[in-house]
Amino acid sequence: MYIEQVEDELYQLKKADQPIGSFRLIQLSKGAGKLEQLQVKDHISPGRILEVFEVIQTYVEKVGLKELHVESHSDTLDFLLQHQQFKKKDVEKRLWVYEVNHS
Repeated sequence: MYIEQVEDELYQLKKADQPIGSFRLIQLSKGAGKLEQLQVKDHISPGRILEVFEVIQTYVEKVGLKELHVESHSDTLDFLLQHQQFKKKDVEKRLWVYEVNHS
């Protein structure tokens, strides 16, 4: 699975050159981005969603961002984000932040 930039803030998730999803990565401030409108095809299993987040987190690290922000809309997503090392920064807005560990 890999990411291909389609427009300024629009990205496609691809596997074997076939689109399997898309998302927007909005530049917030220097070094921070926000993941929005993540969509994946119906045939993607819940386990593959973890892989999707890992690919996005690796991409964010590769392009030099320090933080990735995600607003959660479900308890299931909260659980997944926590599993992927995101930290809840704002309980009311359900805002989670992944801090990139640049080695």
